[in-house]
Parts: sequence; C-alpha cells; structure tokens
Amino acid sequence: MILELSSKTIRLIKTCFHAVFIAIVSVLLVQSALTAIPDDFLFFLTSAAMEYLVSGILAYGLYYYVFKLTSIFKKIGYVLAFGVFLFLLAMGKDYRIHGDIDFEQSFEYFSYLLGLSLLFYSSIYLINRLAYLNRYKKLELELNQAKEHLLRNQLHPHFLFNAFNSLYSLSLKNHPETSDYILKLSNMMRYLTDDTHLTKVPLSKEIAFIEQYIAIEKIRFGNDARIKFNFTNTTEEATLIAPFLLITLVENAFKHGFYTNSKEAFVHINISNTNTELIAIVENSLITKQHFQESTREGKGLKNLKQRLQLLYPKSATIETVTNTKTYTAVLKIIMD
Repeated sequence: MILELSSKTIRLIKTCFHAVFIAIVSVLLVQSALTAIPDDFLFFLTSAAMEYLVSGILAYGLYYYVFKLTSIFKKIGYVLAFGVFLFLLAMGKDYRIHGDIDFEQSFEYFSYLLGLSLLFYSSIYLINRLAYLNRYKKLELELNQAKEHLLRNQLHPHFLFNAFNSLYSLSLKNHPETSDYILKLSNMMRYLTDDTHLTKVPLSKEIAFIEQYIAIEKIRFGNDARIKFNFTNTTEEATLIAPFLLITLVENAFKHGFYTNSKEAFVHINISNTNTELIAIVENSLITKQHFQESTREGKGLKNLKQRLQLLYPKSATIETVTNTKTYTAVLKIIMD
C-alpha cells in the first residue's frame, strides 16, 4: 500500500535525509583531517571519511546531473570517468596499506567503493521517489473518482428514460395522479442535479429518494400492487454513503418484477442500517417461462453498480444475487467506517 503524504511532509523528509547524510560525512571528514593532517596526508585521502565523501559526491552527481543528460554518449563518458576516479582512489588505498599496488587487491577496494556509491545512489533515488509515488497515488485516486462519476452519469439517463416512459403511459390514460407523478419526479430530479455530484450524501436522502421512486411506481401500477418497503435504522449517528447506490437495486427489481400485469408480481425491499453495517435486500418476482428468470441476468445498471462498489468500497462492500424459479434476490452489504 502506498502512503499518502503531503508535499510539505515529503520535502521535510528529503531535507532531513540530505542534511543528516551531509552532516555525518562532514563530521567524519573533519575528524579524519584532524587526526591525519599534516602527519599522513595519504592516509587522509584514503580514509573511510574520504571514501564516504567521494561516494556521496558521485551518487549525487549521477542522480542530479549525469542521468538527466539527454546525450547517451555524455552519460557513458561521465560514468567511465567516475569509474576511473574510484579505481585511482582504490589504488591509493592499496598503496597506503600494503606499500605496493596489486591489481587484484586494488580491484577489491574498487568493488567496495563502487558498492558504497551504488548504496548512496539507491538511498537518494528512493528518497526522491517519494514524491513520484505520492503523485501516482493522487493520480490513481483522481482516476478512480473520474471513473466513478462516469459510471454514475451512465445511470442517470437510464433511470430518467424509464421514468419518462412511465409518465408518458399515465398521460395517455389521462390518469388523475399524473400531476402528482410529475411533482414527485421533480423532487427526484432535484436530488439528481443538486446532491449526486457529491462524494457522500446522508443515507436519509437516499432513502427519501427511494420512497419517492416507490410512490411513483405505485401510481403507475396501482395501490394494489404488491410493493413493500421497510427501512430500519438502529444508529443515532448520521450515516453517509455514495449517492445513487441503493436505487439501482430497487429500479432493477421493478424492471424485472413488474414487466407483466400478473397478480403474482411483487417487489420487496428491506434496508437496515446499524453502527457497523448497511444491508439492502431487494427481492422481486419472476413469472414462469419468462426469459428474465435466467440466472445470468445482469443489466447495465447492476453491472455499473458492481463497478462503482469496486471503486468506492473495494474491501468493505459485497453484492450477491440469488435466482430460483419464482424469485430474484439481490443482497448488498457495506461495512460502515
């Protein structure tokens, strides 16, 4: 998991790293100079403090200058020059310790210095990559938000298409409750335009939206339609959820539960909210020998809902569907923070 850090925190970490590194090398260098100069200048030039200084300078030079060059030939040239400089330093250390220069022994010291330089370079690289990792995390978050908004906007036209079709049917029949239908639809439109652009909305608003939707469907199918809605809330705290989640299951149930005028058609909706979990169980009838009862039934709305849940609640939400010969049930569970 990538940690989310502010730009100020990242700058502070980088500054502290560079300051501590430079301070340690400086202290070692001064200590070595006071000990060796002027008695043994060669010892000072090949001391551990000087090795740290040289390796650090090479690491900083590689990261901040050499690897930023556009010319590949210049990069290779600088790397070879740094390598030669390290080998000369290794030869000096070999001469100071053994009084002679042996290629194998010098190469061993060179390998040590090269490893030390690569270690310093890796540390500098990782510290500077914090900003890139944090930027990647922010871009990933923004991308997920863009995807979520796109999926949400795909749902709205789908819902409105069905709603206006219902209104058209009522107007053809000169239904007495057409005006009431228009008023309720207007209230729903206000929720769509005013609130669903938000990341989270109060659960009460989502429930009110569902109640408006059910009221419209009751006008459409008649008061005798077997439609049941129950909402249980056992928490006193205000619950926030992503908008336009629950209505997808409800709309899906009406779409497939009332596609005929059968007296057996029904839609049952049960939503419960506790301090730890939100559960929505939506069940609708399936009329025998209709293609809608296929177990693989998954329309655009339900597919988009699953994608939104993956983006919004990747580890805390589950959705399951169960189909038998007469009923189709969808169960959505969200673990609340």
